[in-house]
Amino acid sequence: MKCQHCGNNLNIEENFCPYCGQPNPFAVKHQEAMRRFEKDYERTKKGVLEQSTRFNRHTVRVTILAVLIALIAVAAVLLIKADDIRWWRMKKRAESRAAEHRAAISELMDSRNYLGLYSYLSKNDIRYTDAFREYDAVCDSSSQYRQFYENLMMLQGKKNDPEAFRYYSREELLENTSKEIYRINECLKPQTYNEVAYTAEKIAYMESVRDRVETMMESYFGLSREETLATRGMTVARINVLLEDHYGNEA
Repeated sequence: MKCQHCGNNLNIEENFCPYCGQPNPFAVKHQEAMRRFEKDYERTKKGVLEQSTRFNRHTVRVTILAVLIALIAVAAVLLIKADDIRWWRMKKRAESRAAEHRAAISELMDSRNYLGLYSYLSKNDIRYTDAFREYDAVCDSSSQYRQFYENLMMLQGKKNDPEAFRYYSREELLENTSKEIYRINECLKPQTYNEVAYTAEKIAYMESVRDRVETMMESYFGLSREETLATRGMTVARINVLLEDHYGNEA
């Protein structure tokens, strides 16, 4: 640009003309404009940074929340599938030794080892494997016998020490014993959906379980033979009344 006074070349940023020394009015206006520009720039820059920071924080929160939800969903699926995997492995393990298991079960049935058979079935996960559905009734009968035996032993313990087994009252144990007697009788009723569970060999085993239970009822409760035979057609409530009447009065 030209100086308004002498006409020499003048830089717009120079406050005075280097030739004539007169003030440069454009320099003041230029500097004011530059200051306004820098101020606006800084204000705009600050606003953009603040907005960007808020956006980033929000994005981080949303991202973290989404990741957590995804992890929870994955954990839930794995937890559900874990049981399926465990059952699958358990079944495959039992099925891989099917011949061995059947031989052991037959031996325990023949020897009338009721508690031993229950332990074997439970330990080897036989009860929950489709490949061994033929032993469903035998499994149930053995399981009921084990429960009956435990209840009976606790009742005997309470006779010697009323404070024994505090977590069960006498009434609860008598009721539980009555339920097991009823269930053992029910095991001998063939189920049409699973006829293979009621072969002659298995029925003979379950009858021996029932006979053993009836013998123990006569020994520990003082029931007559006629009374124990009558329990085969009784409800749980009637069996319970019968045991209540005889509990503590046996010879």
